[in-house]
Amino acid sequence: MWMKNEDELVGEVLQGDHSSFEQLLRPYRQGLLNMAYRMTGNREEAKEVCQDALIKVYKYLHRFKRGKSFKSWAYKITINSACDFLRKKKRFEDSVQTQKDLEWSRSPDPERQFQNKEIKDRIEACLKNLSPREKAVFLLRDGDGFSVDETSKILKCSSLSVRTHLSRARKKIRAQFERMNLGYREEVKNEV
Repeated sequence: MWMKNEDELVGEVLQGDHSSFEQLLRPYRQGLLNMAYRMTGNREEAKEVCQDALIKVYKYLHRFKRGKSFKSWAYKITINSACDFLRKKKRFEDSVQTQKDLEWSRSPDPERQFQNKEIKDRIEACLKNLSPREKAVFLLRDGDGFSVDETSKILKCSSLSVRTHLSRARKKIRAQFERMNLGYREEVKNEV
């Protein structure tokens, strides 16, 4: 079956074919919801942010530059919607939690599940100490695998800024992990 490309679908939506909008979003809908969830840390808030972002995508589709990455553009709108939502609620300090159903934590082995949950909880704690920009860069690069160039376009900043924020985020997470591991070793030592 022949699949239409994004530019064709955008053109059809702009000409009034609303069914093409669903087809245009289908490959990205779950990823956008996941990003909204990781930015807000709450499923209901993520749904609200994602709905707001999809409305904006539809409303401003005429501004989308054909030939560019629709995926990046939709992610940028979702991240901006999430930041707007969080700014209104003044909850940046505890806004990001890692997606609860990450693929690597779905292990039938109870010991491995416990270890994965412990790692996930530590990452969530580390993410709470990042600035909103560091969180967004870290989640886009290390969470969703966007390139530096794609991340810079999504966040409307330079590649150097992306690299700087990513480096800071990784250093903060690494340092916090080391402090957590030191505390964990002390706990184990005291138990023995």
